[in-house]
Amino acid sequence: MMTEDGKGARRKVASRRDFLRAAAAAGAGVGAVRAVAAARKTRNWTKQADVIVVGTGAAALSAAVAAVRAGSSVLIVEKAPVAGGTTAKSDGAYWIPNNHHMRAKGIADPKHDAINYMVYGSYLILYREEQPRYGIGGHEYALIETYYDNAAPVVESLEAAGVIKSTIADLPDYLDHAPQNKATHGRILVPVKPDGQIGQGRELVRQLKAWLDARQVPFLLRHAATGLERNVRGEVMGLAANSPEGPVFVRASKGIVFGSGGYTHDSQLVMNFQPGPIFGGCAVPTNQGDFIRIGIEAGAMLGNMVNAWRAQLVLESALESASVPRDIWQPPGDSMILVNKYGRRVVDEKRNYHERTRVHFVWDSLESEYPNKLLFMIYDRRTAELFAGNYPLPEPGDAQRFVITGPNVGALALAIQDRLNLLAPQIGRTIVAPDFSATLAAQIESYSADAKGGVDRQFRRGKYPYDTQWHSLVNSKARTDTHWPPNPGPNVTVYPIDEAGPLFAIILGAGTLDTNGGPVINAKSQVIDTRGRPIPGLYGAGNCIASPAGQAYWGAGGTLGPALTFGTLCGQYVSAEPAKADN
Repeated sequence: MMTEDGKGARRKVASRRDFLRAAAAAGAGVGAVRAVAAARKTRNWTKQADVIVVGTGAAALSAAVAAVRAGSSVLIVEKAPVAGGTTAKSDGAYWIPNNHHMRAKGIADPKHDAINYMVYGSYLILYREEQPRYGIGGHEYALIETYYDNAAPVVESLEAAGVIKSTIADLPDYLDHAPQNKATHGRILVPVKPDGQIGQGRELVRQLKAWLDARQVPFLLRHAATGLERNVRGEVMGLAANSPEGPVFVRASKGIVFGSGGYTHDSQLVMNFQPGPIFGGCAVPTNQGDFIRIGIEAGAMLGNMVNAWRAQLVLESALESASVPRDIWQPPGDSMILVNKYGRRVVDEKRNYHERTRVHFVWDSLESEYPNKLLFMIYDRRTAELFAGNYPLPEPGDAQRFVITGPNVGALALAIQDRLNLLAPQIGRTIVAPDFSATLAAQIESYSADAKGGVDRQFRRGKYPYDTQWHSLVNSKARTDTHWPPNPGPNVTVYPIDEAGPLFAIILGAGTLDTNGGPVINAKSQVIDTRGRPIPGLYGAGNCIASPAGQAYWGAGGTLGPALTFGTLCGQYVSAEPAKADN
């Protein structure tokens, strides 16, 4: 309505209805004003269901399964032309504390001990063992507690319903020697294929998708989510997406679950949020941080943006394609070391990939550089032949371009610099130290002297279970078709390097399995706004949200365990939502 002010000018006066609408928009948080405007327009809904799930990895598919089991109709939206996401590229393990498989083996994993370990790894700066909640905030503690309380029941329920089939992978957790870790083995589960063999991520996806396919849950492939549709109350009740036929709108009467992956392949987000040089990752190319931008528009709180599931990559493979086929779990071989541009070792080469990769981000305040931006995997003919085929070592007779060779240390140093010069247009000018060759020779001599005694005085390589068990069982399986003798022990991870040559090098850089920061969720997997209030009808799980694990990688499957657990909670809670009105 219009009225005149004291000067005779006409101005608009809000009616009571306008006021109430504005108040509702303000109460719904940032972005709700746009939601009110959007709610007034007429939408042509292409499809509709009770629940819309975005993504097709473990988080998304488990959410879809849970929603269907709760009686909801579900529609799955996927940006890529095929289903599976990064889960399908993974090795498929899921880290589940106190699971029924470990209990059946008599392995105790009580809540107090498990949460103590998880908090220690996730929030080391805040960790105080003697304080309530081990020194962390209520929100962070609630997410970890929720994970412990629900992870095992979720997997047990999925198995009982015939959705998945699992068994234990008897390998140690990544923080294997932390005193807080009372149950170092048993939490790592892996999918079992129909023939009884151990499966990987592709098998986990197959099992989840097969269950959904049997119930005719539709998948909309090549549909990229672009935004949320909200009613005048700010409730999420639809999804905008780009399809091969153009923009579409999909109606969700109860709500939307995002399980759409991280931002590994968005260079701007990586540059602005990651703590150092990142050259690529194992995430599928479609992981470009879509939910971060969508969440920001909806007023979501962001968290954990600086963190990721870290991985070490073969540099030249990442330069060819930023979405690499795989990372380096653990550099293979025993007559092998990693050195930086100064020719010095900087890490226990047999530590897990997440912790080992973080050494790339060390900053030298005097030289104003990342001295470990690139590391050089140096090894001899024995490792090249005895452990051939253990990635990234080539199979016998397979000449990989990323392998640099030299008849001796000096020649290898020159060859490394020649390769760096060749790569300069992509990585910038990188020069090894003038004394790189001399320092490397001394480093090899020092390492080899220790190795003859079965020790590593510099970095204690092989002292702890992770180093030796992952070396022997997973990453450094010795061939039986060579003349090289096996390592006699007692430390199977160290062996003298043959300085006589030839010697080999592979350039390594930092990458990710995927990032794990984004919109923050609460213990019900609801996305919360910047005031800590749930955004009605919006849920998230997996790598697209702020991970409940914080900076930690608790053990193999530390990515997919939370994805399955919080994805399932998403499906359960969104199915209990009331139907949302169009306007």
